[in-house]
Amino acid sequence: MEQKTGKQHKRFGVILRRYGRIIIGGTVLVALIIVAISAPSIAKFDPLKLDPYNVKCYPNAEHLMGTDGFGRDIFSRVVYGTRISLLVGVAVSALSAVLGIILGLLMGYYKKVDMVGMRILEGVSAFPSMLLAMTLAAVLGSGVDKIIIAIGVVSTPSVAKIVRSQALSIREAEHVESAKAMGASDFRIIFTHILPLCMSPLIIRITSGMASAILTEASLSFLGVGISPNIPTWGGVLSEAKQFVIAYPFMVVYPGLAIIVTVLSISILGDGLRDVLDPKLK
Repeated sequence: MEQKTGKQHKRFGVILRRYGRIIIGGTVLVALIIVAISAPSIAKFDPLKLDPYNVKCYPNAEHLMGTDGFGRDIFSRVVYGTRISLLVGVAVSALSAVLGIILGLLMGYYKKVDMVGMRILEGVSAFPSMLLAMTLAAVLGSGVDKIIIAIGVVSTPSVAKIVRSQALSIREAEHVESAKAMGASDFRIIFTHILPLCMSPLIIRITSGMASAILTEASLSFLGVGISPNIPTWGGVLSEAKQFVIAYPFMVVYPGLAIIVTVLSISILGDGLRDVLDPKLK
């Protein structure tokens, strides 16, 4: 009996060491998704409602995180801000993945496309990502969709380079040469024989890109670029509270913690996926 229990503990320890980061990061991420979906039920107050009689209130039983300079409930704004952050993170990851996969596969398979594509990607990568995102957001205008496009375009080169490097090595593999000899089309070879072998590093990059997108969106909102101030975002809450940070530090603590917890949980999840999917670490 004791021997059986010891084996169970040992097996549990192995699972925890191998999948512990995925479990921790995934659990926090799922909790954040539930908060985002249930925001109307969780938040007691309208995040946009002004209350001149309860301006700059410290956290209390009614306002769990206090109120801001306009009397708006910070807890409600942080809860609703979860929706924007996760939406931007997922949408940017999806957009950059689609664009990056297409570009990377084309560059990795066709040498002429690679010559032109790499020059373009190197030119885009020469600019600091935050500066480029700010520029695109300013050009495209205000809106969640605009900020998704801006950050997505900035995130695409890193995804494309990963797919390209994988495709360059895979296109010379025996199974690809066999498919060519059997008369398979380029489209079939690229998406059936090459793309599946690029997925492991791609999943890791997309996960880390989601955390980066959330952080970039919060930074842009803090700077007042991209998303309208009427939409509650974590960066927007921080931006409006920065003038009160000395006298009312709670105004920046809670949205700041929300950003830290979200980005950290996604980063931990990405590290866990890397440990499991990267063959070099096995």
